[in-house]
Amino acid sequence: MKKALFFTFFLFLCGCGYQIQSTKRPLNLSISSIAIPMVKSTSSFLGFEAKLTEMIRQQFISHSGLKIVPQDEADAVLIAEVVDIKTEPMSYAVREGSYEVTNSRWLKVKMVAKLVDRRTGKIIWSATFRERAVYNVVAQSPDPLETRYNETQALMTIGKQFSERIYLRTMERF
Repeated sequence: MKKALFFTFFLFLCGCGYQIQSTKRPLNLSISSIAIPMVKSTSSFLGFEAKLTEMIRQQFISHSGLKIVPQDEADAVLIAEVVDIKTEPMSYAVREGSYEVTNSRWLKVKMVAKLVDRRTGKIIWSATFRERAVYNVVAQSPDPLETRYNETQALMTIGKQFSERIYLRTMERF
């Protein structure tokens, strides 16, 4: 009885169009290597470009079978640029009567990216990514760098989200 049930389940999976897909190679894309040059940015967040580039590279190293190689040796090149970083107040605290102080802010980042076939110059995919994260503003802290640290942590959260989305866009093609 168990064998018949297993066989029926197996036939159902084979007949319904579902396939088990390994994530080591890109879906419907024949590349075996990728170049990921430094992410460009016009932001004032110094060092963010290097950290974001490292996060994207690490995502591919950890999860794919693609080789990360120099641009002149790659099958495809990932080109990314941070085009906008801004903060907006999220919540306020009332101090001394009617004096309002921001106690948390949204950090919003917009990035454009594209994957280019290096041999033909054809764009395989291009996308605009928008992510946001919240961080605490510490107005009365004895350490003035505490808010900057919180903002940097929010930026790293956004970088992780970008790296995951770029990886999925390349490997799973959605």
